Amino acid sequence: MERSLKTAIITGSTGFVGVHLVSELLVRGVKVSALCRENSPNIDRLPSGVDIIFDANKLPCADVFYHLAWESASGQGRSDAVLQSGNAEMTLIALLTAKKLDCGRFLALGTIYENLAGQVVAAAKSGGSDFYILSKNYAHLMANQLAYKLGIDFVWCKICHPIGRLIKAEQMMAFVVSNLIRGIKPDFGPALTPYDIVAVEDVAQGLYLLGSCGELSEREYYIGSGCPRLLYKWLEDTHRILDASVPLGIGERPDDGLRFDEEWFDITLLQTETGYAPKISFVDAVSNVAKSVV
Repeated sequence: MERSLKTAIITGSTGFVGVHLVSELLVRGVKVSALCRENSPNIDRLPSGVDIIFDANKLPCADVFYHLAWESASGQGRSDAVLQSGNAEMTLIALLTAKKLDCGRFLALGTIYENLAGQVVAAAKSGGSDFYILSKNYAHLMANQLAYKLGIDFVWCKICHPIGRLIKAEQMMAFVVSNLIRGIKPDFGPALTPYDIVAVEDVAQGLYLLGSCGELSEREYYIGSGCPRLLYKWLEDTHRILDASVPLGIGERPDDGLRFDEEWFDITLLQTETGYAPKISFVDAVSNVAKSVV
């Protein structure tokens, strides 16, 4: 059952997922207020019709508050402990702002990588994404408890690896596609862990549905492709789609030891409660990545 979704606030609106969510909401007739930094280099990505706001104190009331902002969700900034912990703090500030504005629902964008927090701690060594993983997990736990205290409708949306137009150059699939197009062999670890790759347009669809759906049974949902596979199979399909002339360097990097569980990628609950159905094929999504990295 749908709820009224006529107005939405979005943080991180100029980011990879954010731009696609803005487009999805506008197509659905939702009025969008985008909270942006004045020095954001990507404001020109936002389509006409968006109300761009630089001061959080000037935000209007909205039906849904989407918190997507997270600095250095990819790249070297993942290893910056202070930066990543600051992202967690901003999540709590966004939640408090949503309550102050009397927003009907607060949706935050999480990651399936949070589920690796226990493995990170147990490894007793430092990895490149540790502080990103731990801070995302911390932000989720803290925001969930704060939402109970505030009495606000709360939904945490996890994704794994979205791909498509505007993908960041440092993300895995951008690296893979860019190298294969240029005739450079990309190297990887064993790539034997279950993994999921989804078109960013489908992530935007899922976020819209979770914002517009009536009462939800859970406070956490996974948005994905519905067909998780071992990572090396995604890579082999990408190689085939691009008809690449160079091989894949699978197994040429050390194994990071982190393992995903295929059960983490289950979209059954999301489908049942919102009617979510992925619409963009992997072939089309890879093509959109190729257009972005050329």
